[in-house]
Amino acid sequence: MSTVEVPRDGVDLDLPDTPPTPAALSGLVAGTFPGTGDDRLVDILVVAGQLVGNAYLHAHAPRRLRLTRSGDGELVRVEVDDASPSRLPVLGRLDTPEHGRGLLMVNRLSVNWGHRPRRDHKTVWAEVRLV
Repeated sequence: MSTVEVPRDGVDLDLPDTPPTPAALSGLVAGTFPGTGDDRLVDILVVAGQLVGNAYLHAHAPRRLRLTRSGDGELVRVEVDDASPSRLPVLGRLDTPEHGRGLLMVNRLSVNWGHRPRRDHKTVWAEVRLV
C-alpha cells in the first residue's frame, strides 16, 4: 500500500494488486488513529477489512482506501473505491457460512453505511463511532 495523499486526521491510498495482510491493515488503522481505544480500533479494522476484502473478492482494480475522522472527531469514515460500478453491495445472509457475512458485520458495527455508484467506479463506505 502506498500513500498518495494524507488528509488531516486520515489516510488516502491506492491499494496494491494483492490484498493487504491483516497485519498491514491493522498497523495502518492503529497508526492513523493513535490514542483510540482498542475496542474502537477493532471495530474500524473489521469494517475496513470487510470493505477492502469485498473490493478484492467481487470487484476490479484500481482500488483505493480512505480513512478519515469527522470534523467533530466522533466518527471514522471508511471508504473503498473499486472499478466495478455495476457490482453493488449486497447485505448477505447469516445462513451462508462461506460468504455473505461481511456486510452484515459492517452493518452491525457502523452507524451508517452505503455506496455511491459512479460512471467508472463505485465507493462503498461506512462510518464507525469513536466515542
